[in-house]
Amino acid sequence: MTGLPNLAADGRADLSHCRVLVVDDAQGIRKIIGAYLQAAGIHHIEYATDGIDGLAKVESFEPDLVILDIMMPEMDGFEVCRILRSDAKHRHLPILVQTALESPSERTAVFRAGASDLITKPIHGPELVARVRVQLENRMLIRNLEDYRHHMQLELELARHMQEDLLPEDGVVAANGGLAGLRVTSHFQPSAELGGDMWSIRELGSGRVAVSSVDFAGHGVTAALNTFRLHTLMHQLPPPDPNCPSAYMHLLNAQLVDLLPVHQFATMFYGIIDLHQGSMVWSSAGAPSPILCVGDNLQMLDSSGLPLGISLKAKYRDRQIEFPLGASLLLYSDALTETPDDHGNAVELDELLRMVSTARAARDAETPLAALLDGFRAGRATPTDDLTVVWLSRL
Repeated sequence: MTGLPNLAADGRADLSHCRVLVVDDAQGIRKIIGAYLQAAGIHHIEYATDGIDGLAKVESFEPDLVILDIMMPEMDGFEVCRILRSDAKHRHLPILVQTALESPSERTAVFRAGASDLITKPIHGPELVARVRVQLENRMLIRNLEDYRHHMQLELELARHMQEDLLPEDGVVAANGGLAGLRVTSHFQPSAELGGDMWSIRELGSGRVAVSSVDFAGHGVTAALNTFRLHTLMHQLPPPDPNCPSAYMHLLNAQLVDLLPVHQFATMFYGIIDLHQGSMVWSSAGAPSPILCVGDNLQMLDSSGLPLGISLKAKYRDRQIEFPLGASLLLYSDALTETPDDHGNAVELDELLRMVSTARAARDAETPLAALLDGFRAGRATPTDDLTVVWLSRL
């Protein structure tokens, strides 16, 4: 039984496809209950004569509702309830108990055992049908929500894989050509099924390589859709001047101002590495400060600038620095510095520099990035924001 409840002619939910299991040791009671259910339009009915038989038929018949007697030989209704509720498969199966127990403590014990509802003997037909209908309609709605959730999980999983396909692969970016001599390792961890982070690397020709890192405000479906938008723009609109990152930032900003709704924006770093000249020129739109490592020197690069998509009046500027053989560049989203440790403390910039220095010196880790992530995760819970870290080295 899946989907939204179908409506009968009287506007009420159609119960004709529902499956009901009646568990009672008294044949006469089973027949009476069956007759009431048939009259209510429920035709898929199975019967069990005791608790043991009832548990077996729960597995074979897969009912949508169990109508259960409490006082039975072999195994009573209390034990049946406890066994069903201990099984994750049947934890939410509606159980309507029919009993002659009258004291408040006895009735409380019925619910503590796991009953969904209770009806007293002697059975009153209209009340029985009303309670059965409530339980089955609730079951239909819950099933519908479960189906919808499962469908959405599949859709989100597919979208997550599509988003990950936008990201470059780790390792040597190219075996030969303009990107040879650069090694890139990365880590992408969305906070939910989808994230708002993105990074890219592309060859511009003449020994120049463009690398970028983007973080859209928020996370989830909206942020992920924005990454698809920007990814498409960056493939449709080549840089107007391959030597001027700020010109590209102005171009992308103008596009995003028109595309993004109010309160949505993106921070971005865009750098051009010239492998022939051993230099890097970059422009930034409020991205976290990249870390440049040259020898034993670690430097936080200036990443100031208005985030993309806020204003057409935003100004972006170019900055330049040497990028010699052996140099490394660390790009990261703000989850790396804003995720608190077990004491509630975020990563200060001085601490981040120490973590990077330690990671570079680590010999037991597969890569410096792996060592950095190990140090970051120690004593920290899972980040609540999207986490992207890119370690680019010139070999």
